[in-house]
Amino acid sequence: MAEQREIETKYEVGPETAAPSLAAVPGVDHVSTDEVFHLVAVYYDTDALDLAANRITLRRRTGGKDDGWHLKLPDGADRREVTVPLGDEADAPEGASAEVPEELVERVRAVVRGRALAPIAIVENERHTTYCHAVDGELLGEFVDDHVHSVSLLPDGPEKQWREWEFEVPDTPLGRKTAVAVDKALRAAGGAEPDAASKLARAIDAEVARGAVDLPKKIGHATAGQLLTAALAAYRDKLLREDPRVRARADDSVHQMRIATRQLRSVLTEFSGFFEGPARAALSSELKLLASVLGAVRDAEVLAQRFAAFDADGELGGAGAALAQRQHAAEARGWTRVDLALTSDRYFVLLDAIDAFIADPPLRERADRPALKSLAPLLDKRIRSFARQSMVLLADPACTDHDVHAIRKHAKRLRYASAVVDPVVRGDLRSEVKSLSKVQTRLGEFQDATIARDAVADLAAETTDPAIAFRLGRLDAVEELRAAQARASLPGMLRGLR
Repeated sequence: MAEQREIETKYEVGPETAAPSLAAVPGVDHVSTDEVFHLVAVYYDTDALDLAANRITLRRRTGGKDDGWHLKLPDGADRREVTVPLGDEADAPEGASAEVPEELVERVRAVVRGRALAPIAIVENERHTTYCHAVDGELLGEFVDDHVHSVSLLPDGPEKQWREWEFEVPDTPLGRKTAVAVDKALRAAGGAEPDAASKLARAIDAEVARGAVDLPKKIGHATAGQLLTAALAAYRDKLLREDPRVRARADDSVHQMRIATRQLRSVLTEFSGFFEGPARAALSSELKLLASVLGAVRDAEVLAQRFAAFDADGELGGAGAALAQRQHAAEARGWTRVDLALTSDRYFVLLDAIDAFIADPPLRERADRPALKSLAPLLDKRIRSFARQSMVLLADPACTDHDVHAIRKHAKRLRYASAVVDPVVRGDLRSEVKSLSKVQTRLGEFQDATIARDAVADLAAETTDPAIAFRLGRLDAVEELRAAQARASLPGMLRGLR
């Protein structure tokens, strides 16, 4: 499986439009051409067109240099293309259905959610290709002149013919610079904005898109409901982006996915008064469970890195390495739970429920008020109340590490909630939010040290070697000091939030 970022621009052209000479474009030294290819692509999606609604295309193409399966995923303004060679189905008749490779299904599992993928369109294309080169022969970009014939396989789907140009460049500064210069030449020659975002959209005669949350141009005029719904949509999209990365064990993916689940939950809990009905509480409960499953991996990952760093100077005789090894084992067990969770019907039901909640949010009447006059004052009140309550709790001699952990969770929810309100935050409240972020970071330092001490204590209880016990005692002393310093600094930091 190969993956690359795709940076291309499409142009609508008439059947008789002459392509310009790209050798005359500034920066292009010479061009070369390729043989004409007859490409046949079968596009796949669910009955509900879930892939198309998320700007994703999946096709099986034959007839060119890149025969195989192509999955195109949104990547900002560009797209990321994942390719898999043809397997046993390589000899299947053109246009025939074939089984989608499992590695590609994994990349879109959170979007299709167990729903079947089947052919929805066949696109045949006579492709004429011209390559633009620099003076040293470096490839600057690829221009294709496509003569397309399509057949929609959807009920009452149309059959069409059209012509279009595409210019694709490598993901380099020089490639992007070339794209700008070529764009001017192609537009001057008659290239226009395409009627559809992709060949598939044109073939099925539909621009399928998940409903976006409309926000006013002047964000300060947004209502509370608009900001809350927009935040939920943004965090939902983040969760879906991280899902395939988690399945692929990508760096930092499980951490980012857990953040997305917590961000979703923070909107539903900190602003619960703006929603009505049982759906909000049910979603919050399911998101909490998902965050817990992801957290087992993330916590073990962080502790493993923390303990491994202890042995960097070799002074602790491998005690840190022993602790790190135990955390790696815990991380592996955690991944097993994550894999089970992300392939469960319960997870897919949760994703469907999130989509439904965003599409038709059960907002109370108060959500129609301007966010500047509702969400912002509420956040200010919540932060100040949090600071006062936390100071009282920390001053109590009976305050335990568990109590401090509860303070940390509250601070994290407020920090995520502040991101929702950020577009309308002004003046003193903006300073409060910045200070809250610092408090949350310090609470995180306390929690990391506390969890580390628990892991050290677990290993110490099992060892009978006095030398190892001594080294573990030194590790515990280091973490104890870190926790004490973090906790001691909290009252002063909280005082500024009252």
